[in-house]
Amino acid sequence: MLNISPFSYGLNIQQVYDNGSVYSPEVLDITEASLHAKFLEGVRNIASVCLQIGYPTLASVPHSVINGYKRVLAVAVETDYSFPLADKVKAFLADPSAFAAVAAAPVAAAAASTAAAPAAKEEKEESEAEGSDDDMGFGLFD
Repeated sequence: MLNISPFSYGLNIQQVYDNGSVYSPEVLDITEASLHAKFLEGVRNIASVCLQIGYPTLASVPHSVINGYKRVLAVAVETDYSFPLADKVKAFLADPSAFAAVAAAPVAAAAASTAAAPAAKEEKEESEAEGSDDDMGFGLFD
């Protein structure tokens, strides 16, 4: 045959020089998660600026709708106007303790499930206390 074998070539980047600054090649390792985080940060910035100046965009419309709904609820609470969700808010404002019992039920269930955990933690703390007697190189009379 032709005795041709495949090969590959490329650059092995040691340092990156940009406008007088030298960086390690790790700055070029951009993950999809970091791109996603930066994109969402930009969307949040756009939404906040557009909300402040009153310019509706796709990013700010959900916030505008929620803010409008909050205003409608505030008007409904202060007046005699009522609709089903406003009735729930009025009931909560009239007697917050009734809703505290409902909110305490999931907390009580979580507390019951973690009741067995403190016994295990106490045993662990005792073993850590025994091992923490070293003075990190400093004695009483050093």
